[in-house]
Amino acid sequence: VAYETVVTSNSHEAVVSSFATVRKLITNATTKGQGSDESQAQKFRRVRLANPKIKAAIVVVEGVFDLMMSVGFQIVEEDGESFLIFPLHFKGENWLETSLSMMEKY
Repeated sequence: VAYETVVTSNSHEAVVSSFATVRKLITNATTKGQGSDESQAQKFRRVRLANPKIKAAIVVVEGVFDLMMSVGFQIVEEDGESFLIFPLHFKGENWLETSLSMMEKY
């Protein structure tokens, strides 16, 4: 449902740009973010929503925030800032690879 909202509610250019960022964030969270060195891995599971590039790709593009939540990211407030955090020891749902492939093909 979140994928459909993204592709039907936004311009093609906005979707392509957003999906490129989202694919990278999800891939990093599920691979590099699951590494044995927690001090390094943590940065790949943490997305600061106030970052201008992230804000443009996730917050502004309709449906993308919900898409990120549906793949396993959780919203966390720290020191007045909002972050999306991907859980440690979680590689994503079984359908995640298919979703990433759909985003890449779009």
